[in-house]
Amino acid sequence: MTLVGFEGSQCRKIRSYLDSYLNSELLVETNHELIKHLESCEDCARALEDRVRIKDHLKRGVLLDTAPIELRDRIRNDIRRRPRFGFSFAILERSWVFAAATAVLVGAIALGIAYRSRDLSTHAVRRPLSLEADVASGDQTGQILKVGFEDHVYCSIDHDMANEQFTSEQMAEKLGPQYEGLVTVVKQKMPREYVVVAGHRCHYLNREFVHLILRHANEIVSLIVTKKNGETFPGGVGASILQASGSPVYEAGWHNLQVAGMETRDYLIFVVSNESQKDNHDLASTLMPVVNDFLRNVPS
Repeated sequence: MTLVGFEGSQCRKIRSYLDSYLNSELLVETNHELIKHLESCEDCARALEDRVRIKDHLKRGVLLDTAPIELRDRIRNDIRRRPRFGFSFAILERSWVFAAATAVLVGAIALGIAYRSRDLSTHAVRRPLSLEADVASGDQTGQILKVGFEDHVYCSIDHDMANEQFTSEQMAEKLGPQYEGLVTVVKQKMPREYVVVAGHRCHYLNREFVHLILRHANEIVSLIVTKKNGETFPGGVGASILQASGSPVYEAGWHNLQVAGMETRDYLIFVVSNESQKDNHDLASTLMPVVNDFLRNVPS
């Protein structure tokens, strides 16, 4: 007697849908079929987790690994020096493509090592990039800055919000009447080349954030506001010379990202970006005073 492998055929069918599922390209009925199958099939669930892991590694390889500062500065200086139509965009494109391709290659190599060494008995998808290994338990400043850092990674990178383009109406709806005016405040202060691509209220690790994402070419900047939950910067060590509305601004850098943070009576404010430390510092000095003023008028 020949046994027909119905289960194997169903698994092959489901696995052919996985990439489309991750890209939200399936019909509702197919989505339901896939989810129901994953609930009862550990092998297919593990295959989905592998694809998620691959996608995350490659995405972070590109977004978290920027071109060398010297290269970026040289390109910017060249743009400023040359006439508007005299600059060779082919040179600029090749430079950025080379930097991005290098980052992808590094990410792919790291992925290969991580994939070969992973524990096959572990089925859970890894958490987003974390600072747990970089922030000592006694580093109170680092622990607070980590709050803004992780929301940036969670929304802008892991959930690809940096590649969205919300309309003004969508941002107003997602931010609500309490915070929708923040978009106008930020647009008035940010350099003109930056575009506010997303504005929403999000929840991460049982905490609500007001989150604006700005882009200019490959530069991604997050302005993040969250209500304090008993946190207070310790003062003294770690504070930069930057002051926003009389309050010190604290800075740190992890994983090629820069974080600046300050506190008001009720809020924590963060500016997180893949810019250089100096550029992120300048952005924070521009944004934080006006955001602080805006929050003073927000009802408690």
